[in-house]
Amino acid sequence: MNNSIELIERYIDGEMEQNEILGFEELLSTDYDIKHNYNLSMEINNSILEEDVIALRETMDYMYNEEIVVKRTPSVFTKKKFYYAAASIALLVATGGLIQRIASPDLGTGEVFQKYYTPYEITVTHRSGNTEVDRLLLNAFENYEEKNYEQALVLFEEVLDTRKNDMALNLYSGISYLEEEKYQKAKTSFNNIISDKDNLFIEQAKWYLGMCYLKTENTEKAEDVFKEIIKEESYYKDVAVKVLKDLD
Repeated sequence: MNNSIELIERYIDGEMEQNEILGFEELLSTDYDIKHNYNLSMEINNSILEEDVIALRETMDYMYNEEIVVKRTPSVFTKKKFYYAAASIALLVATGGLIQRIASPDLGTGEVFQKYYTPYEITVTHRSGNTEVDRLLLNAFENYEEKNYEQALVLFEEVLDTRKNDMALNLYSGISYLEEEKYQKAKTSFNNIISDKDNLFIEQAKWYLGMCYLKTENTEKAEDVFKEIIKEESYYKDVAVKVLKDLD
């Protein structure tokens, strides 16, 4: 935990070398806890006014330099970490959230979605364009990887007109629909994969279907999907357990 916070702080403060940045961004896309902590840090940075940050830093400098504070602060609790912790408390108090968090620590569906959701990475190989379909797919995947989901969808849909049973394309188009807030179409894409029953993307489709239900605040259906994932010993079992725990 300490190491992950240090990494997040160094990334936000621009203290990483280029190779470290690439490694951290890859970790950010796959580690749900790190992504959650990163989003929290960014929320804090964006929500506190600059003058409040300066004033808070000055207060922290004074408290950190006081002997009584140093004696009571573990050696691993650095000055910067002390600042982030204090900033978190200041933000919660300012928004009236501290009492609410103490009385009701449960996360809402939107918060759980943000904590665990990341778009599925491109795992299928695509050729360099010997046919028109190949060229469309190559362009679609490039737009998907660049997070240009609107344009990727245009291309995915064009290919799916003639390749409706391509489950990989159903998955990537479903995630693109989810990113573009076209939730019903996203659910249709994921259900197409699940109902096919004979492809390599069923586990992924169930996970993102659960995420889609979370995003649309359909908690009951989301929980049913995640319970099914756990029961089936899916690749997503462990994280599904965490999702249900956060929803309880």
